Order: sequence, then C-alpha cells, then structure tokens
Amino acid sequence: EPKEMKGHVPPRSVVIPGTVPKQFPAGEYGVPCALVIGQRKESTDRKTSLNDALREHNVAV
Repeated sequence: EPKEMKGHVPPRSVVIPGTVPKQFPAGEYGVPCALVIGQRKESTDRKTSLNDALREHNVAV
C-alpha cells in the first residue's frame, strides 16, 4: 500500500525519480517526486563500496 512521506527519505532507502498527479487551476499535472521502492541490502552496500574505492583512486572500469 502506498505511503506518503514529506520532507525526508528513510535511511537505507532505494529511491527512483517519479511523478505524482496534482490538480491546478489550469488542469492536472505530474509533479516530480522521489519514489521509495525498497530498502538497500547488505549486498548492495558491498557493491557500492567497491565503486567508491574505484572513484577514490581514479580507477577507470
């Protein structure tokens, strides 16, 4: 079930860009928002730590 949060993203969240419909006097438009689609796993942390190390040492992949 969708849950609406305003002003913050919970820690360890996986976030993608999205839109939410909003009514204006000129009509309904999609307003940009962040969509939380899940929580990060430990395996994701290991992969991103490798990317961080490669960036830190200027290693091209």
